[in-house]
Amino acid sequence: MTKTNQSSDTPILPLISIFKNRGVEIINSETIKYFKRSSAYSLIQDNNDSEMYSSEMNIWNLEQKTEKFKNTKWNIFLAKTIYNPSFEVNLVWEKKGIYKLTKLKTKIKNCIEKDDDILTQYVEVDFLLHKVEKSSSFSELIDALNNYCFEISDEEKIWKENDEWNSKKCN
Repeated sequence: MTKTNQSSDTPILPLISIFKNRGVEIINSETIKYFKRSSAYSLIQDNNDSEMYSSEMNIWNLEQKTEKFKNTKWNIFLAKTIYNPSFEVNLVWEKKGIYKLTKLKTKIKNCIEKDDDILTQYVEVDFLLHKVEKSSSFSELIDALNNYCFEISDEEKIWKENDEWNSKKCN
């Protein structure tokens, strides 16, 4: 059975994850399940690639741990070559610090500017940057990212809104 660290040092979902200062992801009650299983190769990697930001203005790091995989030279060799099994893991959260909303918005905007049509597949870069910049709370950031990047419910409505924004910007 997968266990989640349930101490007071467990963040409240959703979280905004910034991966390698290039990617943005929202971790919520649906997507957290993908972190509860990990390949041997993933377990031998450096876990400091992502920072996760919570609505309580905390920055978190997530480490996946399991007793079933030992980080030996032989297991590392196998994981990198011919045998890469997956394991149920325990999620161990570490609070790394606190942040200001302006810092998170800057990090998200940097990711949008570096994006290769993943975040901006439905809207233009400038429009998405505007939506992030005008967000005045963590909740509004989540809504902007979901509405324009991750949980698209009406593509035509989004394209129309993007076009209207561009028209106003040009006038």
